[in-house]
Amino acid sequence: MGVTTSLAVDQNDPYQTKATAVKSVPINPSLKKSPPRETRMRATGRVIEISAEELKIERTVKGTVETMEFTLAKPQEKIGVGDEVGVSYITKGNQNIAKRVVKVTKKKVIAPKGAKPAAITPATGK
Repeated sequence: MGVTTSLAVDQNDPYQTKATAVKSVPINPSLKKSPPRETRMRATGRVIEISAEELKIERTVKGTVETMEFTLAKPQEKIGVGDEVGVSYITKGNQNIAKRVVKVTKKKVIAPKGAKPAAITPATGK
């Protein structure tokens, strides 16, 4: 009996299933965090001075006139003194950096067909 027992111990168990290997994924330390988003602000005003590197606009805020200065990222050839512009900018340190400068165009109000234009009446002074 002792001989048969030792032979049975050396044999593999036919009912034992193969262990499935679990694949582990190492954490990649080279994954970079995205840089913090820069906060863009917007100002609209009339150009009072423009050069290849700098833009100055004048705008009215709550009844007071304010002058803002911007550093241009690239020269603006289509913008001139007196133009109404919208400036999208960020602030770094103590400096405003213009990211985008666009001329502001005023939209015309078009009356629907068949509508009569409103009559303009002079003020009566009452």
